[in-house]
Amino acid sequence: MISFLSLNRRTVGLAVILLVVILLEALEVRASIYPGLLPYFEWLKNSSWLGYLGTTYGSVYATVEAGHLISMAVIGGTILATDLRLLGVLFRDIPSEIITAGTFKCFKVSLVCAIATGIFCAAGVADKVYYMEVFWIKMLTLLTGSCFMIFIKQPLLSSRPHSEINPWILRLLAVTSILIWFTVAATGRWIGFS
Repeated sequence: MISFLSLNRRTVGLAVILLVVILLEALEVRASIYPGLLPYFEWLKNSSWLGYLGTTYGSVYATVEAGHLISMAVIGGTILATDLRLLGVLFRDIPSEIITAGTFKCFKVSLVCAIATGIFCAAGVADKVYYMEVFWIKMLTLLTGSCFMIFIKQPLLSSRPHSEINPWILRLLAVTSILIWFTVAATGRWIGFS
């Protein structure tokens, strides 16, 4: 047991953090923090230059939102290419190490673009998204997916040849990743319906 913990410190650390977040949510700690965020969202909408641009110039907002959607689509594409390769569905003739290394570079750039453009998009409608529960779910799943990718999945996949990793671990990584990022995409889309 001790050797398992020493080999997987990052994974155990992230699991502990996620359990603490779940515990804090169960104890409704967020409910006490949540009202304190309202002034920030009001400032973002009414006083910041981001909110001003987003509400005044529709073409700027639409252009940035298109960039946000494109960056999210690239994230989805990199996740699907990697995970479907790990599941043996696509790109069977290409070593999975090559796919995972290449897609992770695109993932990092797209994630930064998605966050930057997402902040701009949220600023224009900050007073609206603050009250949407689905917005907060998307933020939590985006954080979970990013941490899963950066601290668990990618370190494990780059630590050794994939042939030395248990195939069930690879499949579990792929399915977990697809489920997390599908939730991010679904909740993001649901924001548009709200």
